[in-house]
Amino acid sequence: MTKKIEIELSYLCQKIGARIPVWTQGAGGNISIKEDKNTLWIKATGFRLDRVTENTGIAHVDYKTMAQVLKSESWKESEAEENYAKLIKETTLLGDGLGRASMETGFHALLPKKYVLHFHSLASLLFYHEFNMDRTRVIGWLKNNTQRETIFVEACRPGWVLSKQIKGDAGIYFLESHGIILHGDDDSIITEWESLEKEFCKDFNYSGLYSLLTEIPNFDKLFQLFAANPMPFRCFFPDVAVFSERLDRVLQPTASGEVFFPVSSISKDKDMAELWLATAILYRLSPNFQEVPKEIRAVIRDLPTEKLRQQRELPHG
Repeated sequence: MTKKIEIELSYLCQKIGARIPVWTQGAGGNISIKEDKNTLWIKATGFRLDRVTENTGIAHVDYKTMAQVLKSESWKESEAEENYAKLIKETTLLGDGLGRASMETGFHALLPKKYVLHFHSLASLLFYHEFNMDRTRVIGWLKNNTQRETIFVEACRPGWVLSKQIKGDAGIYFLESHGIILHGDDDSIITEWESLEKEFCKDFNYSGLYSLLTEIPNFDKLFQLFAANPMPFRCFFPDVAVFSERLDRVLQPTASGEVFFPVSSISKDKDMAELWLATAILYRLSPNFQEVPKEIRAVIRDLPTEKLRQQRELPHG
């Protein structure tokens, strides 16, 4: 890997990873840069975006081979996830200090442009929430506010299934109950998204989120504000299902059946504190926000690619 790409990838990972919890939570999200027509560089599985450096948390992938297999595969449903995990392993290139590619590398390989950025933006989830309530309004608003092609992708399993759902060459993919994919020939699409989500929050009356997007909040102070108010347990992100056991170890129930995350437990598992805070923000903004479908929650934790991520990821403060 050239030094230039090392520096650029780590910069983008840290730039996006700094927006906690409005863009990222825990080790969620993945960023890639295509080096040529054969290889790409991507955040390695199990690493936080804000901890990727020039020498840590990066994977090298033969994306040409991966894309060829994914475009032509005819796997049976019963064997697809194992085959997909095997494909990621086989196309992850070895090298000193390199990790294993993310479970979402499939759509990074299939999308043709140089930059692919996927993260769990709260505004993007609210975009889809509004889209479900009034599609005409949201589509009209996007046509008036961006020249990028946008596609809305219904909720589905991360990994292989999601990769099969990412079609075309759009600039913005809104993923129901999951987040966003930004796709472009240069990284200016990040700045465009920053402006677009702020305008969305203003026009759709999400002033509470707008203020968090305008200035990166102090995590500890923001957490204390929300932690003081218990809420019903909600699964708004795939990672809530994946790490439900870790959440159970820190969440505390109330007599009324609600739960809260004790401030004193942040140091025990900061990744889960970030995930909980993002959930709490969404719940306060929209108590009827749709959860990840039960059929997805029931299987996601046992996906082969998710097991690899959990093996790599360790709780930390």
